[in-house]
Amino acid sequence: MLTKTILCNILILFVFILGADAAEIIGKPLLSSSVSEKMLGDQYEAGEYWAVGSQGLDLLKTQSVNEDLRMKIADSLAWTGRYADAIVQYKILAKTALSDRAAIGLGNVYRWSGRPDLAMTQYQQVLKTQPENPDAVDGKTRVSRELRPATSVVFARNSDSNSVVQNGGEISHRWRADNPALKYELALNLNRLSMPPLNTSQRDVRMSVEHTGLGLAPRLDVSMQQGPTTKVFGTLRLRLDDAPELHMTIGHVNWGKMAFQPQALLNGLTATQLGVDGALITRAGTISAVYNGYQISDGNQIQDANIHFSPSWRPLGPDFRYYIGLSGHFAQRNVPIYWSPQTGYLSTDIGFTNEWSLASGEYSIYGQRGFGVGGEALNSYNMGFAAKRYLNHDWAASMSAGSQVSQRVGAYKSKYLTLGTERLW
Repeated sequence: MLTKTILCNILILFVFILGADAAEIIGKPLLSSSVSEKMLGDQYEAGEYWAVGSQGLDLLKTQSVNEDLRMKIADSLAWTGRYADAIVQYKILAKTALSDRAAIGLGNVYRWSGRPDLAMTQYQQVLKTQPENPDAVDGKTRVSRELRPATSVVFARNSDSNSVVQNGGEISHRWRADNPALKYELALNLNRLSMPPLNTSQRDVRMSVEHTGLGLAPRLDVSMQQGPTTKVFGTLRLRLDDAPELHMTIGHVNWGKMAFQPQALLNGLTATQLGVDGALITRAGTISAVYNGYQISDGNQIQDANIHFSPSWRPLGPDFRYYIGLSGHFAQRNVPIYWSPQTGYLSTDIGFTNEWSLASGEYSIYGQRGFGVGGEALNSYNMGFAAKRYLNHDWAASMSAGSQVSQRVGAYKSKYLTLGTERLW
């Protein structure tokens, strides 16, 4: 068990130890004194945005450059995920003749980094002088959808090869305070979980509060389960760093609900959770990792972890991301009423995601092929899609579906379908 525990923790630590070293080696510009404004311009036109951003920052330390080149450096930094550096350059350009272009860039960076409240100010600034600016109009439309209060209704069905079926629904309402960085959400969940001869209902009320304007961007989720037993749960999520991106989650969670087994729910199983997730962007690509450890109320321990590497080279387009990685699931002991492989589960993964963010809505597809390399893991397949379509200014419809085939000790299959609607106020 000690070996499995060490392995699981190494998965997440790898990102910030070896990953940091890789960033230093891979991401370091290969030229210094030979950098010229013309060279950076040529690299920009060739789409070598990582090089333009890195080498451009080095050049700015030693000399001033024209406004057009500074804009290209700022855009390159933004498009390669180095938001903090991009913001600095855009703010310098805000005092020049390129102020409107800088405001668009700054608004985009704020939107991509989860600050639609700050993005809105930038887009509105441009629209004062250019009411028809297409980038500002599009940006304002997108962030207004995030800032406006919204009521959502979602219906879901999940099932697996163990004859477990869950039918449920959620009604939620989200809104923002006078300070738009402060977000609230209130939700009511109703679920019916069955596995013959067991049949039980689960209900809970959840309240979420998030403040993206504070240093740690804290998010607090508190839920009260009303059935089959009455319990209170809560998690706190904190942003520990931006570069590399690093978050931590701690809390007391409803393991009976998470386990997707009616007997675990009827037994009232709970768990203490400690989780860490992060992402490190390098010239070669993005390294991302997730670790979650659970101390369950029945005395068992479950640990989940994965590491993925997604290359920067994307021959099928910037939105088509493929990755390779490693994922693990380990248990201190086997418990029949939920998945807890004492021998462990370790898989090598190859997968892809493709996301489209359009004015009409958000769309994505994903697929993954797994190869067992340890424990009870054999081969696995995982695929699905999600779509959210804005029907008009106030209404949206959503749908998602997916399936999984995992050949563990025995074949395991699962599938899900969700349908939803959202009203913006």
